[in-house]
Amino acid sequence: MKQMFKFVAALSAPLLLSGCFLLPGKFNANLKILDGDRYEFSYTGQIQMTMPDDGKLKKPSNEPFDSAKLICRDRVYKSNGEVNPVRPVYGDDYDAYGKDANPDVDTSIRTYDVVDRDCTDEEITKRKDEYVRSQERRKKRYDEEKAMAGAFFGGPIPGDDASMIAFANTMSKYRGWKKIEHAGGNIFDVEYSETGTIGNYFSFPVLPDSQMQYPFFQLIQRSDGAVELLSPSIAGQGSFFNMMMMKESGGKAPKISEIDGVLTIETNGTVATNNSVDGFVEKNGLKVMTWKIGKNAAETAEGPRALIRF
Repeated sequence: MKQMFKFVAALSAPLLLSGCFLLPGKFNANLKILDGDRYEFSYTGQIQMTMPDDGKLKKPSNEPFDSAKLICRDRVYKSNGEVNPVRPVYGDDYDAYGKDANPDVDTSIRTYDVVDRDCTDEEITKRKDEYVRSQERRKKRYDEEKAMAGAFFGGPIPGDDASMIAFANTMSKYRGWKKIEHAGGNIFDVEYSETGTIGNYFSFPVLPDSQMQYPFFQLIQRSDGAVELLSPSIAGQGSFFNMMMMKESGGKAPKISEIDGVLTIETNGTVATNNSVDGFVEKNGLKVMTWKIGKNAAETAEGPRALIRF
């Protein structure tokens, strides 16, 4: 298991670095597994594409350098009048001597005074060059991260509303997607429902043209006809959700909205195993299992998992 986790973590390293994940938000999901090969599935609620760490995908400003925003100062030492220039401060740069500087610093004990002055041509030119190079680096990083996120998700880019709306329009053309709307930020409002045969495999969601898939729920049919429920993106040690939480504990997790969902499964098969908190109850000839996921899940709860025989 440890080796498998290391493999998953290594495989997902680019995603961890870029902060690209697909996760549920608030939702209700219902799944019927009938006669060993039929399913009825619905999902109503939210899907979120996580925002990258530290604003990596924040588009750099195209604002040109403005010398009027440059503040130049000197330190003038009280003992001998020696004058030392301070590094110029531009725009949103941290200003150690500005009004928002640390209020706990007792300026009365300083051995120097800080005096504002006009910037020299040399200072303006040097700081402008630094600004231009910084903007170029930010633009390059933005373009790289944007391309990576687009490839992972198959087009949509968290932080780019136009690509998120275009993605919703594309997904609405596929079966099952009764509604998918960009709700702003990294959230989609979704209504999905589909019925069919499991065959060898059923998965939700599936992203067309994506280099990675992020299934919340999977049904896999075993060779003996049993059907297994898995929840790889939200369950187990190597899940994207848990790796996200590990990052969060280090203070560098991508921004995610609250995960608060319920999955209900009904089946006319024999429940061989399941990890729902209350097991199953029988209702109208079906066995019913329920899992709470995210916010209201039990602290010890893992993601939904069940094995059903027919």
